[in-house]
Amino acid sequence: MLSTLLAFAVTILIIVAIHEYGHYLAMRAFGVRVLTFSIGFGPRLLSWRSKRTGTDFVISAIPLGGYVKPLDRRDCEIAPGEEREEFSAKPPWQRIVTYAAGPAANLILAVFLYWIILMGGQTGMAPVVGEVAPDSAAASAGLRADDELLRVGSRDIQTWEQFGMAMLHHVGERGTVDIGVRGEDGVERAVALPVADWSRDPERPLLEALGVTPRSLQARVGDVLPGGAAERAGLQAGDRVLSVNGEPVADWSAWVAMVSAAPEQTLELEVRRGTRTLGLTLVPESVEVDGRTLGRAGVMLGGLREIRYGPVEAIPAAVSRLGQQTSMILGAIGKMITGDLSVKTLGGPITIAQAAGETAAIGILTFLMFLAFFSVSLGIINLLPIPMLDGGWIVFSLVEMIRGKALSERFLATAQGLGMMVVFGLMSLAIYNDLMRQFA
Repeated sequence: MLSTLLAFAVTILIIVAIHEYGHYLAMRAFGVRVLTFSIGFGPRLLSWRSKRTGTDFVISAIPLGGYVKPLDRRDCEIAPGEEREEFSAKPPWQRIVTYAAGPAANLILAVFLYWIILMGGQTGMAPVVGEVAPDSAAASAGLRADDELLRVGSRDIQTWEQFGMAMLHHVGERGTVDIGVRGEDGVERAVALPVADWSRDPERPLLEALGVTPRSLQARVGDVLPGGAAERAGLQAGDRVLSVNGEPVADWSAWVAMVSAAPEQTLELEVRRGTRTLGLTLVPESVEVDGRTLGRAGVMLGGLREIRYGPVEAIPAAVSRLGQQTSMILGAIGKMITGDLSVKTLGGPITIAQAAGETAAIGILTFLMFLAFFSVSLGIINLLPIPMLDGGWIVFSLVEMIRGKALSERFLATAQGLGMMVVFGLMSLAIYNDLMRQFA
């Protein structure tokens, strides 16, 4: 619980701070005096004042957003000589840039995070089908055991994770999705995968809803540790262990169990190396683990796919990730508006906190992936043309540029009130969904 709260706090601190800092930098660039820079709302927990700019930097108790408060005649009195530092008097184009700077900062952060992730490398299981449930969507599409999934629509995929991300673009649809597959015989074909059942309950695990079980990891050797039992036996990276003492090896878990149960015992292996089948003799080393004596071969798991980019090639790949995610988010919003996607899928602070905690527990790269996803989501949502959000104020400024004069204070106040009702209504719905998931 504590780790989840800590991960949530770090997430909000980073994402909101970057968003508000985008607004802050734009205001400072246009000579606007910034009175307050706050992460969170409500009672102040920490605060300090910049001697250079006079800005109060604040961390508040309710971590559900933040704000930057400029010197603005609509909120406070302007002393003589302060007119040049007042926000509402700035030209509309400067205000548009300022409003857009927050979401832009979130999108830039996401590209930076994706760049780091892609250079760090992502490892995943090849999307190979293990079993297909009878009478399932996958069965009706003609998917078969040992089929490898190659494409979802026009998107190439290499891992199950990429398959899941590509399928998110089709959530809420009622028809079929074209899937490119390669059978065990090496022949490629296309299948039409029905997604209506999954779209009706998108919170159900994707593969379960489709009726697909991934093929378990084969007993395939990855790196061989120098000086270990496997190296002495002649095992090499890429070898697939077929049997141990004549007993077939079903998968990696079975191989590990066999080796663990035989410390310092002679094991006769049958392995596949390329097109050849070889016989090798392995004597696992004896190791102590939690008071138990186990056997160890000295090999790493093989058969996983690693996707890694260099510093330069990772840049367009990161931008492409941003574009794909933006398209997915806008598509989901459109489907909610048309009713093709249930508003029950909206998540609030509890969902965000749980996702932050779970991804942080998996590892730093997974947590960075979550941060990037959340940063893009916040940036896109803030650009929606809803009064009170950045996108709403951008629209008002564009209208002012076209009209050649400012909109009335009464109109702006009314629009902001309506926008506040919409935003708080959506927040209330998201929190309600959170609570229903917790107590369901």
